[in-house]
Amino acid sequence: MKAFLLPVDNSIHSTHTLQYLLTMSPILQDFIYHLFYVQTTISDYIREESRKDPQAMKTLNALEKKNENLGNEILNRHKMQLLEHQVPEERIFLLNRRRIEGVAWSIIHQAWNEPIDAIIMGRRGFSKFQDIFIGSTTKNVIERNTDIPVWVIDGEIVSKNILLAVDGSTNSIKALDYLCGTLRPNPDVRLTLFHVQSSWRECCDIDFTATLNPEDEESASTIIEKANRRCVANFMEYAQQRLKELEIRNDRMEIKTQPGKLNIGKAIIGEFKNSNCGTLVVGRRGLNRGFFIGSVSDYLVNHFENGALWIVP
Repeated sequence: MKAFLLPVDNSIHSTHTLQYLLTMSPILQDFIYHLFYVQTTISDYIREESRKDPQAMKTLNALEKKNENLGNEILNRHKMQLLEHQVPEERIFLLNRRRIEGVAWSIIHQAWNEPIDAIIMGRRGFSKFQDIFIGSTTKNVIERNTDIPVWVIDGEIVSKNILLAVDGSTNSIKALDYLCGTLRPNPDVRLTLFHVQSSWRECCDIDFTATLNPEDEESASTIIEKANRRCVANFMEYAQQRLKELEIRNDRMEIKTQPGKLNIGKAIIGEFKNSNCGTLVVGRRGLNRGFFIGSVSDYLVNHFENGALWIVP
């Protein structure tokens, strides 16, 4: 049984996260919900000063209790939402914790303490004081956590269809294996494997434009394209075998290839929108410098909307 960690707050975005999992539950393997609330922090300076004043300590304790009660209220409200959708109570765990070195680290530490298969986060938080789900926190969870997949949920998601963006690399295989290990056999889903062909410039950090003559540039481009096609062809052969084991019918699976683009992230998002998918799955790193790390991952996190983005390390 899979285990998912869901950081929640008092916002509609946490509700969207739960709704997404409820929508996807018929095609996902059975899983456990770890609902996780991070309490508002009180600075160490204030805590230290309160030790000198009994009245201040009493006020501080009352404030901490208020924060704890708010967390319990939010957690129980989300639990009731799950129970109303017939989620067994034994598959729901409530975790109300004080913040550890920032919200991102609190989330990561909690994931490390449990056998978690994914951290699933709403895209935005409730307010500027609880902005725990986008910007620095989401990026910090993705960048600092190198072991656990992160799912970022944005908006209300209806479609169960999945787009897996691949480049033929080992990390694409990891993303495929993770997806296959998360889905039920014979899932009622349409799956699209999408590949953006690499240009030779994306495979080298050095700009040879000024030194290569047109004939050499064309030769280098041809070599890279042939190697890329061979790599992707081997990956697709492996992918078809894995998906066959998952009992996905041929008419429910599609393989698409698009010529190289200067903005790979934009091409992926464009295909996601055009294919009526609800979930985009990508590997954390790719075959070359430009795929699924650095600029591309930043682009996807910042521009991806109205869907679920799975980033698989």
